[in-house]
Amino acid sequence: MSYKIAVGTSDQKNVNLHFGEIESVSVFEVNESDGSYSFLESRKIIREPEKEACESGCSCGSNFAVKVGQTVSDCTYFLVAKIGPKPHRLLQENSVNCIEAPFEIEEAVSKLNGYFVSHKKRESHVF
Repeated sequence: MSYKIAVGTSDQKNVNLHFGEIESVSVFEVNESDGSYSFLESRKIIREPEKEACESGCSCGSNFAVKVGQTVSDCTYFLVAKIGPKPHRLLQENSVNCIEAPFEIEEAVSKLNGYFVSHKKRESHVF
């Protein structure tokens, strides 16, 4: 079995982008049995600053969070170097599991896959 992750990266080697800096995400497929991963595609996120403010007119980026959430909605996890509490909550509300993982992608995937596999095993034992 495999699953997809989205990564905020500028160099395809490190999870090094803060959520607010993202202009595109890299999507990888992770093989849960051995933790290997492969690049699938890059997805551009078109910034529209005039539409990123929320209804109250502030610049919290809540509309941007929703747009990013839609872009990565088919991914099990979304890895970024850093994310603020409000966009993190908005992504969670849209069923996007965003995780701060400021590591090399290889290390982040290894840690994440260990978590994914152990979490999946726990779920299979729920009666």
